Amino acid sequence: MQYFGSYSKNGNADIAQLKTELEKIEGKVTVIDNNGKFPLIVTVNGYTFEINDEGDVFSRDEQTGTTAKDIANSTDKSKYYGAIVTNYECNNNAGVNAWKIFYADENNIYLIADDYIASTYVPKGKGGSSLNQGNTEYGLYFTNVLSDYNGSTDITDTKIQALNSNYFNYLTENSITNSKDNMKAVAYMLDTNVWRAFKGEKAQYAIGGPTIEMLMSSYSQKHGVDYRAQTSNSTGLGYEISKDGGATWAYTYSFMMDSSDNLYVISDREKAFAMWVSSPSGDGNPKGMINLYLDGLMNMNPCNTPQIGFRPLVCLNSNIQLEKNSDGTYAIK
Repeated sequence: MQYFGSYSKNGNADIAQLKTELEKIEGKVTVIDNNGKFPLIVTVNGYTFEINDEGDVFSRDEQTGTTAKDIANSTDKSKYYGAIVTNYECNNNAGVNAWKIFYADENNIYLIADDYIASTYVPKGKGGSSLNQGNTEYGLYFTNVLSDYNGSTDITDTKIQALNSNYFNYLTENSITNSKDNMKAVAYMLDTNVWRAFKGEKAQYAIGGPTIEMLMSSYSQKHGVDYRAQTSNSTGLGYEISKDGGATWAYTYSFMMDSSDNLYVISDREKAFAMWVSSPSGDGNPKGMINLYLDGLMNMNPCNTPQIGFRPLVCLNSNIQLEKNSDGTYAIK
């Protein structure tokens, strides 16, 4: 009840208001502020619970497995990133061969499909438009679905905006929006409602692929490099990238990522040549999207480029714990 009384004007739960509402409850209730972020931690009569941004309540008193915070604080991400999670289930599970750990922050673990998904499993846009088919059943592009979206104004959920935080901060600071085709394509990829068939009961949401910020963070942590992404101030259309810690910036880099690491790079060209990334390019082309190619090339191609595939990404619930199997895979406890 307190959660539903904490909604702000933008339709999202306000964590400060939720804390205030919880503290009104009579009895032994203590609210621990998680640095102003969800999940909010609450103790009631000596028992500890988490409340996530969707109002779900989880007990924290039986933690025996590996948590998101454990992975995020690990100094060796290669123990986790790329490992298969064997028992994640969703309605579209048949479209994914396996799910792999892609990234973790202190609150959530993120899984990615280990390969491109066939067009049968790629959702229509919110207006019912289908994506355009390339030369294979895995290579798709956005021309048809662009009419279903307006651009950056479609993305109102703050936790989804945070996946491209640098860019949405830029839009806010400059009091502008992006209604170009590249942002309409990103709005489709970040539309958690249309990608909901990949959201199982163990997940908060699913989207059409990782953002450039998450991709750079994951790869840097696993490979011990300092790859970055930031908004291109020269165009304001999207991101530029760096592979030297921000000393130099560009819109494309050859062999930026190790083609032998199939967590990131699918080197088999039979299905698709590249992966769509859920971020706009700042290269000056209003259709420009970010792509990761089969040889590790980070490139910027228009959203009407065929032969590029989707690898959905899911955000697991904040209370999820993983248990390591004897074969090196993990299972959700």
